[in-house]
Amino acid sequence: MFWTLGSGVFFWTAFEALMLWAMANGYAPMLQWTQNPLWFIALFFLTPLWISFHFYWIHRLLHWPPLYKIAHSLHHRNTNIGPWSGLSMHPLEHFLFFSSVLIHWLVAAHPIHILFHMQHQALTAATSHAGFEGLLVKNKKSMALGNFHHQMHHRYFECNYGSLDVPWDKVFGSFHDGTEQSHEQFTQRRRELARRSA
Repeated sequence: MFWTLGSGVFFWTAFEALMLWAMANGYAPMLQWTQNPLWFIALFFLTPLWISFHFYWIHRLLHWPPLYKIAHSLHHRNTNIGPWSGLSMHPLEHFLFFSSVLIHWLVAAHPIHILFHMQHQALTAATSHAGFEGLLVKNKKSMALGNFHHQMHHRYFECNYGSLDVPWDKVFGSFHDGTEQSHEQFTQRRRELARRSA
């Protein structure tokens, strides 16, 4: 809770305020509904794709040993994850994590897109660490939270860097689904990396 509220909320608020200020003062491009209604709506669907892509690569960068030691190891103290684990990060990691919103210095958006972007990014960090695989309503899975996917990351470190929104881990070869076959592929990748770095 300390890192989430003390550092996470600070960076969340700072990036949101920066972007809203930049738009209000003409430093960041502004998109109005009347300019392009289709693009205005499309941004609500494209933003989660961008967030997941950005998160995947920032997360892999944070596993680079110097950055892991300085910053990301704090997040990995959470071996049995829960909702407060999602934003339990070092300030450097919070800065990198929330920096995905800076895309709107290049891609025009409306303040409502900025609010959506920041809420989506912060709240999915909590749900992906919820401690539950999904939300059941009347015995039907109504929301996939992906806890097992991310639990595997907290267990093995070099897998499942992304979220389940977009299968970046499958695309870039870092997926682990907990099966023996998947674990064998994972250990083979580890051996390959160790051999290359030796």
